[in-house]
Amino acid sequence: MQQQILHLLCTAGSCRLHFSGHEHELTSGCCMIAMASHVGNILPSQDCQLYQLLFPAEQQASCMPHSSYGVCGWLHLFMHPIFELKDDTLAVIEHDFRDVAFRSEHTPEAYREEAVLQGMRALYLDVMNAHASLFEHEEATLRSADIMSRFIRMLESGTYRQYRTVAYYAQELCVTPKHLHKISTQVSGRTPSYWIQQFTMMEIKHLLMHGKFTAKEVAAKLNFENMSHFSRYIGQFGKNR
Repeated sequence: MQQQILHLLCTAGSCRLHFSGHEHELTSGCCMIAMASHVGNILPSQDCQLYQLLFPAEQQASCMPHSSYGVCGWLHLFMHPIFELKDDTLAVIEHDFRDVAFRSEHTPEAYREEAVLQGMRALYLDVMNAHASLFEHEEATLRSADIMSRFIRMLESGTYRQYRTVAYYAQELCVTPKHLHKISTQVSGRTPSYWIQQFTMMEIKHLLMHGKFTAKEVAAKLNFENMSHFSRYIGQFGKNR
């Protein structure tokens, strides 16, 4: 099943939702960007005004700035998916949401996909600009940014369901595990193991809480050897989330 990225912008009232096993509240001026499969039970207040956009994860990469800032910005969005916008910044991003929705509804079908992509590029540039004022971004070389970007795309595509060792990803990226560890730490401030565990645990919690699957079924979906291995994994990494 194709992964979707959910974009939410609350401009009035509030809404409550579940994300990564916890309940959160989006109040007026709050924006959220996260994998749709990890978000559930969106409950808006009566006076809530909420913009929602769904965008295929595989197309997201083409919307990102082609620089180390783009990779760092994406990673910081992943670590801080809910953030508050104020004044002019809120107005700019609200305009971007409206623009994407308008392009999607009113552009002729032959040009619709490219038109929406252009609108999403503007949205991501404005979001990252706003996000940068709230969270510090570390610099990285273009080579490091490219490797880190490909690593995250592999995880985003669901590779973690089958492979959860740093050695596997390092081999696929044609680098050593030590080098991947260095790059991930420099670019994101986190180890590659952290990102593998982050994606895995988010899906486990979502499936258990909202997918109506048993623990045994979840373990099978994520290719754990047996229930004992699954339980040890949750015990070791679940408490760190």
